[in-house]
Amino acid sequence: MLLRISVVLISLVSAPVFAQTMYKCGNTFSQTPCAADAQKIEVKPSTAVDCSNYQHIGTEACRGKSSSSNIIKDIDAARAKVQKQIDSMPPTLPPSAEVIEANKKRCIARITAMLKDPESARIGEITRSAGPAPDYQTNLGWFPSITYAVTINAKNSYGGYTGAKTWGCSFDLQEKEIIKARSYE
Repeated sequence: MLLRISVVLISLVSAPVFAQTMYKCGNTFSQTPCAADAQKIEVKPSTAVDCSNYQHIGTEACRGKSSSSNIIKDIDAARAKVQKQIDSMPPTLPPSAEVIEANKKRCIARITAMLKDPESARIGEITRSAGPAPDYQTNLGWFPSITYAVTINAKNSYGGYTGAKTWGCSFDLQEKEIIKARSYE
């Protein structure tokens, strides 16, 4: 039975792009009528994957297609534009130690609020990026940000610790507002 199903699947996969007529005779399939009571089946090609949809970029069906590679080029160009903007900025002094400590606390508060069990959070060292870097937010696109990164081990819904995961907060360049908080894993 498996062999017959495999033969049918192979014939469907290797079929040309246009619809094809097949005939079912009992438990077998054929391209020609195999009996007077053969059941006629129309086999249509599968629908194509829309490679311009960001969800399909990088999938096997879209690998090497021009629309997905154009989107990737657009993403790279937008990121490069933000990097150029960052590179053209004059050097700035980092904020005071008090501001950095306050931002670390704000970042940890934002991230722990996102956890299933905030009280179980085991927080590792938190670090601030040396300078601005490109970041991405769906509703904003690419933007320059200052990032604070921290490792956190917290309990999941089943009460078990998940292992240390890296989390980050992206602040605006003045470090007054958290634009985005997320897990990197």
